[in-house]
Amino acid sequence: MAEAGSYGAARTGNWLWALVVGATLLLMEFILLAALVPSAWSERVRETELAWLHAGLGARTAAAVVQRAEDWYGAVFVSTKVVATSYRITLPSEEDVTRAGALSPLATLPLWSWVAGRLEVVWAALHQALQRLAMVIAWWPFLLLLLAAAWGDGWVRRRIRQSGFAYASPLAHAYGLRGIFIVFVLLGLVLFLPLPLPALGVPVVGALVAVLVGVIVANAQKRL
Repeated sequence: MAEAGSYGAARTGNWLWALVVGATLLLMEFILLAALVPSAWSERVRETELAWLHAGLGARTAAAVVQRAEDWYGAVFVSTKVVATSYRITLPSEEDVTRAGALSPLATLPLWSWVAGRLEVVWAALHQALQRLAMVIAWWPFLLLLLAAAWGDGWVRRRIRQSGFAYASPLAHAYGLRGIFIVFVLLGLVLFLPLPLPALGVPVVGALVAVLVGVIVANAQKRL
């Protein structure tokens, strides 16, 4: 019992450590994005990805994806005044300049233009991330069918292995779980990637996840 408990605690610790590493990588990417990506490049990425979205999903679906992202962004960041507050507490206003008196020339420093550009990049990246999430959701019927097919295929292969008295591979099962975790961590990083992403990349990633799901189900150690 002690060994089983130690093994379970070790596995839990490994997953928590992996989550911490994934969150750290995401934070580092966000910081680098805010510090290094030029505003012009961010705008070019949005325009290119929007063109690919129309080409990959069609004008009607692309318009629905963009509108859904706009609604989410407005509800989460605009209506709650988060965007306006970020500019207000970061950049000097006219009242701040007036109150500064002799220090008012500091408000004309190029630093504030740079800070404003960084804020624009950050909020554009968050908006782009929401649009990419909306793009993934647009594929949900296909992804659902793909996962159902993968689950069914894995279950059939597991039953065939059981009927032949073959053992399921715990190693393949573990690597399948790790593979799905890695895919989702990478997807979190890709949400903020300052590069245009094709809409047809979603079914490709969905197919990879489906393969991993099939491996996990086919090598499950307990009765399904």
